[in-house]
Amino acid sequence: MKVARINIRTTDGETLGLKEAMLVKDKGIEGDKNAKGGERQLSLLPLKVREDIEKEEITGLCIPRFTENITHTDDARFKEGERYTLGEAVIEISGIRKKCFSQCENIIKNKSCTLVKSVTYAKIISTGIVGINAEIQPFTGVKGKGKL
Repeated sequence: MKVARINIRTTDGETLGLKEAMLVKDKGIEGDKNAKGGERQLSLLPLKVREDIEKEEITGLCIPRFTENITHTDDARFKEGERYTLGEAVIEISGIRKKCFSQCENIIKNKSCTLVKSVTYAKIISTGIVGINAEIQPFTGVKGKGKL
């Protein structure tokens, strides 16, 4: 699995696509207005879901407002507690699924939402740079030549 896109939100709400970014331990992506720590330091979404959103094949209240930090090339299912290398950084999956708003048409109509099911959140365990096409791989306990 590889990184297809990297995004941040600026303090004025603008979404910026980046070629590479610094993932900061216990915070989030450097320059992202949401880089404040917590359990949701990083959001990940499969490229197929992002493409479906862009084609307007997925609808809902939060669709136009949601932008993931990392768009990845696989439909792999992550599990809470698993760790991955993401470029030079190490992340730990901290949440699966996005919360939905009760006002959303999907909730009101009892429709399933692909976005809700596909978003994964992570904490940054070790700082590092990630770029487009960087590999996302299970963490083996060794980062570079040394351990975490």
